[in-house]
Amino acid sequence: MSRFRRTSGGVSARYPKLRPSRLVAALALVLALFYGLSRIHTLPPQADSIVVVTVYDGDSILLSDGRKIRYIGIDAPETGGYRPAEYYGEQSRSLNSDLVLGKSVLIATDVETTDGYGRTLAYVFVDDILVNEALIRAGAALARPYPPNLSYQDLFCDAMKEARIEERGMWANTDAWMIPQSDADEYIGLSKTVVGTVIASDLTTSGVFLNFGFDYATDFTVFIPKGDLDAFYRNGIDDPAREYRGEQIEVIGTITEKNGPSIRITSPCQIHIRP
Repeated sequence: MSRFRRTSGGVSARYPKLRPSRLVAALALVLALFYGLSRIHTLPPQADSIVVVTVYDGDSILLSDGRKIRYIGIDAPETGGYRPAEYYGEQSRSLNSDLVLGKSVLIATDVETTDGYGRTLAYVFVDDILVNEALIRAGAALARPYPPNLSYQDLFCDAMKEARIEERGMWANTDAWMIPQSDADEYIGLSKTVVGTVIASDLTTSGVFLNFGFDYATDFTVFIPKGDLDAFYRNGIDDPAREYRGEQIEVIGTITEKNGPSIRITSPCQIHIRP
């Protein structure tokens, strides 16, 4: 795949072999202004067009050919079922339904094409709108990098920053869904946004560790692997251990158990310093 250069509009992404069309771009601009949800994208060639018959939640759908699709690069709140229902889950599913249900969509895959549940991992386009991005920009889902599928990661991160600043969707009430680091051990195995203050940090041969608690009862750790530090350097964060030390931060990721609750992150998009 080839990478997109950063444009004057501040969008950074990589599209596979895109061929821009002035007419398509003009029509897409009108549609985007009408919906007020997403920036414009030229549709990838060799993408499949099929009808959406079921919307499960804010980031997964069923196509008329039987394929289950999981949107790449986003994490929408749960609506119930195998996992507990979460704040804004129904609103996220409703917006996803408004965008895609009963419509013919284009899907494009990235490096990995399926997940552990057999679902197709895809970017979904409808009416020249990239649905993954539209949901993030509307505050109905979070940007969540899942390497190696990172084609639109920078774009999604920018969309989430905008939604946060404008307090759209679930960003209007962060207390309803973010959790304090002291409660992190109650959500092992789940994707959550954890809030806490980094009281200690360290750069080791394996990566950067950010520690939140003084003892086991309050401990929580954020780990940035050494191999992922380049993503921070590219974003002007030359010393992540020092950058976040003493700051109250929000961290997006899956909570695991490793000498206490922990989140492993791969991108600065997953960390936000509170003012």
